[in-house]
Amino acid sequence: MDMGHGQAAASSERTYLPKHRILALTDGVVAIAMTLLVLDIDVPDGLRGQALRDALDDVQSQVGTFLLSAVVIALFWRAHHSVLHDAERIDGSLFWCNVAFLALVSLIPFPTRVLADYGHQPLGPGLYGAVIGTTALVLYVMAVRIALGSERRKPFPPFPAQAFVFLLSVGIAQFSPLTAVYSWIASVPLSVLADRHATRTSRASRP
Repeated sequence: MDMGHGQAAASSERTYLPKHRILALTDGVVAIAMTLLVLDIDVPDGLRGQALRDALDDVQSQVGTFLLSAVVIALFWRAHHSVLHDAERIDGSLFWCNVAFLALVSLIPFPTRVLADYGHQPLGPGLYGAVIGTTALVLYVMAVRIALGSERRKPFPPFPAQAFVFLLSVGIAQFSPLTAVYSWIASVPLSVLADRHATRTSRASRP
C-alpha cells in the first residue's frame, strides 16, 4: 500500500520539469532562429553592372527584414525569460505552451523571407503579422497560466498589445500592405501604456 502511494507520488513529481532545462532549450532555439535569418541573406555569384546593383538593392531589403526579425526574436527571448522567472514549476500544460512558443519562434525566418520578397503584397505583411502576433499571444497565455497557477498572489499580466497589433495588421494588409507594416510601430507605445496600467492596478490592489 505504501509502495503504491510512493510510486504515485513519484509519478506526480515526474510531471514537473526543471525550469533551467526549459530556459536552456529556449536559448538554443533562439540562437538557431537568428542564424537562419542570416543564412537567407544571399547575393548570387557572377553578377556585374546593373545586375549586381539590383542584387545589392535586394540585399538591402533582406537586411532590413533581418534586423526587424532579429529585434523581434530578441524581445521574445527577453520576455520569455521574464515570464518563466515567475514560474514556480513547469507542469504539462505550461510545457506544451512553451513547445508551441518555440515552434513559432523557429518559424519566424520563413515569414521574414516572405516579407522581404512580397512586402508589397498582402501575403508578406499578413503572414508576418500572423506569426508574430500568434507567438506573442502564446507567450501571454503562458504568463496568465503562471499567474493563475501560482500559490502566491501575483499581478495579472498586462494587456498583450504586441499580439493585438500584429494580428490586427493581418486584416489591414488585405487593403494596404504598407499601412500594415507601419502599424507595427504602434505596438511599442501600446505595450508601454499596458505595462504602466498593469503596474498602477497592481499597486492599487495592494493592502
